[in-house]
Amino acid sequence: MSNTIHLSTDKTRFELAWRSLATNRWLLLTFLTLGTASNVMYAHTPLVAFAVMSGLVLTRRRAIAVALLLWVVNQAIGFGLRGYPLTATAFTWGALMGLGTLLVVTFAGWRPGFAQTTWVGHGLWLALSLLIGFGLYQGLILLAHPFMADGHWMDWAIVVKLFGKQTMWTGVMALAHGFLLWRQSTLVSQSQTQP
Repeated sequence: MSNTIHLSTDKTRFELAWRSLATNRWLLLTFLTLGTASNVMYAHTPLVAFAVMSGLVLTRRRAIAVALLLWVVNQAIGFGLRGYPLTATAFTWGALMGLGTLLVVTFAGWRPGFAQTTWVGHGLWLALSLLIGFGLYQGLILLAHPFMADGHWMDWAIVVKLFGKQTMWTGVMALAHGFLLWRQSTLVSQSQTQP
């Protein structure tokens, strides 16, 4: 009986900690800041990583807002600062990236029951969301590529490199969020034990 109560308390603590962070304004602003700053290092924000993490750790509405805002910022920097050509092809690529981002954040934000109550489930859903999300996003790009390519081909080496970049960004954000989640869980635990 006490083992069942302990397990139930752990699940409740995890859920309470997750909810507290999911509605935290600072976490939302941190994602927006990091995503915008990533444009300094890369021509394209690692949209899959931010869509996966937003979908996994924010409420659905906030996750979609963050992912789409980062896509808009990426497009504005691309067309405004980097001088992307104002052509139908460039706008179509941008739209495909936006659609892919929306697919990924929606998928990651689904968060099935097993991902909502334990660290193991949360971690498993993170890994699945990254793999499937990358497949959705890149699959959309690869499907359109033969019709829109302008003389260059996207081979598997490029896809693997892109996956590595998305994995690195997801991993760093997941570690930071994991620390915040653990800290919040500890605070919830302390508040539950105080009279």
